[in-house]
Amino acid sequence: MPVKASPALAASWAGFYLGVHGGYGWERDDFSQSEAFALATPQSINGIRGKGAVYGAQAGYNWQFGRAVTGLEFDFSATDIKGSNAVSQLLGGTDTTTITLGEKAQYLGSVRGRLGWLPADNVLLYGTAGLAWERLDSTSQTLQTSTAPVSATLSSSRTPTDKFGWVAGAGVEAMLGSPNWIGRIEYLHYDFGQIADSSAITAAIGQVNSTSGSQTIDMVRVGVSYKFGAPARQAPVPYVKAPVLASARSGWAGFYAGAHGGYGWGDDPATLPLTLLDFAPDGALTGAKSQGWVAGGQFGHNWQYNRVVAGLEADLSAADIKGSTSTASIASPGFASTLKFDEKVKYLGTVRGRLGWTPIDTILLYGTAGLAWERLEITQVQQDTTATGVTTTRTATPSDRFGWVAGAGGEMMLGSSNWIGRLEYLHYDFGRVRSDSSLVAVSPPLTNFAAATSIGHQTVDLVRAGVSYKFGPDAVSPVSALAYAKLADAKAGPMPSLQSWSGFYLGAHGGYGWKQNDFSNGSLLGGVTIGDIRSKGWLGGGQAGYNWQYASAVAGVEIDGSATGIKGSTPTVLAGTVSDTLSDNVKYLGTVRGRLGWTPSSGWLLYATGGLAFEHAHRIDSSANSAPSPITAAVVETARNHFGVAAGAGVETFLGNSNWIGRIEYLHYDFGTVEAKTNIATTEPGGAPTTDRGGRQTIDTVRAGVSYKFTP
Repeated sequence: MPVKASPALAASWAGFYLGVHGGYGWERDDFSQSEAFALATPQSINGIRGKGAVYGAQAGYNWQFGRAVTGLEFDFSATDIKGSNAVSQLLGGTDTTTITLGEKAQYLGSVRGRLGWLPADNVLLYGTAGLAWERLDSTSQTLQTSTAPVSATLSSSRTPTDKFGWVAGAGVEAMLGSPNWIGRIEYLHYDFGQIADSSAITAAIGQVNSTSGSQTIDMVRVGVSYKFGAPARQAPVPYVKAPVLASARSGWAGFYAGAHGGYGWGDDPATLPLTLLDFAPDGALTGAKSQGWVAGGQFGHNWQYNRVVAGLEADLSAADIKGSTSTASIASPGFASTLKFDEKVKYLGTVRGRLGWTPIDTILLYGTAGLAWERLEITQVQQDTTATGVTTTRTATPSDRFGWVAGAGGEMMLGSSNWIGRLEYLHYDFGRVRSDSSLVAVSPPLTNFAAATSIGHQTVDLVRAGVSYKFGPDAVSPVSALAYAKLADAKAGPMPSLQSWSGFYLGAHGGYGWKQNDFSNGSLLGGVTIGDIRSKGWLGGGQAGYNWQYASAVAGVEIDGSATGIKGSTPTVLAGTVSDTLSDNVKYLGTVRGRLGWTPSSGWLLYATGGLAFEHAHRIDSSANSAPSPITAAVVETARNHFGVAAGAGVETFLGNSNWIGRIEYLHYDFGTVEAKTNIATTEPGGAPTTDRGGRQTIDTVRAGVSYKFTP
């Protein structure tokens, strides 16, 4: 039936977009590291200031509600932000020692919510906040020179670490002639908390203190994005005779969840000189090549623009991709020893954008790229053989590594448009995952000495197949599914409620959490076991997300961040004259999760949720030794970042006939094994085997919250 034409609205900001950016950043790390044990006269290196260029890409989706614009965005940036600081000391007029510390932010990434306002139809002012990641290279260099006799020794190391924190900022965007091309200028402030260790040590030379402030980065950048979608839209139709039917060319649009499995190959190119490993004077180990299976799940949302399909996806995979370096051997009469490193990728995860083309309505070919995470465990294995027995020492160190991922794939609708099969290839690049070092010594007339490790990028290549169930297609608007009704017809009875769960929302939450870290370690204190930290405390933060409603089913994606006071300690352990206590203090928690729920009535939602999780925690080691006199005591605080999974369930309800939504939910975080552990097996007479338990670190939270949902 014909309907009265509606006036065209101004160009819309709603839609999926991809773009690039560039800018400049300034880093500030306010630590103070004492060098009292390295220099004759105590000095401290007081912080690092850095600066440099930034360039990268972003992907996201905007939803528009009148003059309000909301959105979700993730971005990845390579940077050249670097700086250093040094102290130097001249001793006896001939010997000079210079210690230099440096930092370089190699990569930055974020997952953020955005909220903006349109002062004019083609200008958007917005604020943004969310979770942030940094790949940081920390360098240390010690140069010792002498003029009598002439000599020089230079030792250096470079350690890559992944840091987590929060980011917030503001910006302005403007349509560049066409509503599809959008320029931006924005300011972002990153806070990664404590980077350097802090310590308070009482020793024979007196009190030695090192402090640690927050590492922050402030950035100004400009960018341009291409937004998919029609440049204009019509105002909602007052009524229609029948439901609006989806076109065959909108069949890919909607929220989906599924599972996948496949096979992967890893490569960690490295050359590790044995002399720097304190194993042998010559020779080197070569890097590990790995392979094994992967299996997991994915969730995401597609938007379709004629034959172009764009989307956002997150996935998590368990893995068994493992391999070893070469093996080094040394032998002498009555003794032999071997050394190697085992590597195992235990988990993989990504947050990616997707862009594809449908050559026919039932087939989608796509490319994809975004942020990647792995849980990597590197185990040093040394076996010593004597005439009386064999001793094998295994020291396993788990770490979370981040980088980028890119790939391509194809999908096909399986019979109906809701079941979709896929086959895809993904390439992960995590950069350098090992510390490297070098040592150069020049001391005429002795022979010069030089040795250095060579570390390449660790990569993983995957081929995997999967299947997804797609909800949808997305409803055009809540009224599109209503039968014809005349508003003025009193006999028609009351109109059905238009209250919908669909829409973008922002909110806050608070609650309580319990943490269990059930490791045990006997190698720290010569066989006396310490471990099993139990913690508890408050938490509070915010969340942002979007829901899509399909009849009684509701699917969505959400990001959240929480500050916490969850902390606890082990009992104090005594080992002879040494006492030790380990403590955990969780500073921040964050998640990126999918949600799937059901509405038993229009005002209530029961849901399950799962996705990726991170924590930023501090480990405090408090120890003392009563002999020899005077008592030596130390309190060392180290920042630790862990990544894992979160899953849970909750209930939400509309608060009256409004856009305010209350919630109560339970979340279980699992970060797996996060402690380094040493296991010793021996057949030597009188030998003492040591078995550490890596355990699992988990957090259980109960929290209540409230959100404001923008009406579609």
